[in-house]
Amino acid sequence: MKRYLWLAGLGFFIICLFAGFYYFTFVHDNDKLPVVGNPGHVVGDFSFTDQTGKTFTAQDMNGKVSVVEFFYTTCPDLCPRMNANMDKIYEKFKHTPHFEILSYTVNPGHDTPPVLAKYAAQYGADPAVWKFLTGPASKTYSLAEHDYLIGAVDSAHVSGLFVHSQWWALVDQQRRIRGFYDGTNPQDIGKLEHDIHVLLKERS
Repeated sequence: MKRYLWLAGLGFFIICLFAGFYYFTFVHDNDKLPVVGNPGHVVGDFSFTDQTGKTFTAQDMNGKVSVVEFFYTTCPDLCPRMNANMDKIYEKFKHTPHFEILSYTVNPGHDTPPVLAKYAAQYGADPAVWKFLTGPASKTYSLAEHDYLIGAVDSAHVSGLFVHSQWWALVDQQRRIRGFYDGTNPQDIGKLEHDIHVLLKERS
């Protein structure tokens, strides 16, 4: 009887051991997000102004998980749909330490800090968490294409509609790109929520 109990206990231990190995090898590792771009690629230096008139630089991103989009305040269709979804992300994570949203305007000539502040107020956006940023147009387009790698943004506009992308970038605490998401796609919004949690856990 004792031998039977000993063998049963050993069998249970072996099952648990293999279950743990399977989880950490196949399940746990699947939660690791890829690093996008060429080896060593990070978001480079910049200096922009947020909706409160304060300077925001690339160094202010360090240690934070950032969701990044490009928009403009007078956009008639795409941006309202994108920011309705971004507001869902904001509401879910606005009290989460080391998290932020960066919304860069592609129309800095119009979207001054006061204009951005009025726009941000529509969402009750806390500027400590959701920053609406304006800066030189050429730098904005360069950031989108070469740093955040969502390069559908350029200086061209047709009939007053500025060209920009519905894609968002997820950036980790070291300013590395870890994923792209269609800001108009509910499935992508759900995946983004999951991936934000994954990156926040990378702090530990």
